[in-house]
Amino acid sequence: MMAASPRHHMEDDELERISKSQRKRDMDRLQALGEHLLRLKPSLRATLPLSDSLHQALTDDARIKSGEAKRRHRQYLGKLMRQIDESALLDALEALQPHPGRDLLLNNSIDRLLQEGDRAVQELIQRLPMLDRHYLRLLVRLTEQEKELDGDEHTGRERIRLYLRELMLLKN
Repeated sequence: MMAASPRHHMEDDELERISKSQRKRDMDRLQALGEHLLRLKPSLRATLPLSDSLHQALTDDARIKSGEAKRRHRQYLGKLMRQIDESALLDALEALQPHPGRDLLLNNSIDRLLQEGDRAVQELIQRLPMLDRHYLRLLVRLTEQEKELDGDEHTGRERIRLYLRELMLLKN
């Protein structure tokens, strides 16, 4: 199953613009999402759309006590996390932790990002400290370019929405 991270919906030339550092930050973000999954009760994790191998790895994590073995296992979890359908997982996690008005907040944030640019990015960073300014600015620029080219910014808005949803979930 392919991961549905914001990057997977971009064209190849857009992927080339993403630096090695950004890919590392994306992996760190997915690893943080994996650690969020570890903190959930096993009965809740069982309801999430995760592969059998990821379910098993999350269960096995509690049994590993050695520091080095734990570190290697967390890296393995990160590798498995890169294969998930991120959007479906976020939907399921949000259903477990409802947040009234989240969609309105996301839509307003995205509208402000596309209208006000850096000022809106700065305000979002204050609310979501895990936010990667450079990556978000890249997503905004790509959305603007998409709108100029074909008059539609839907795909770009969805990339931004997915990224912000995940950060909002991890903040809680």
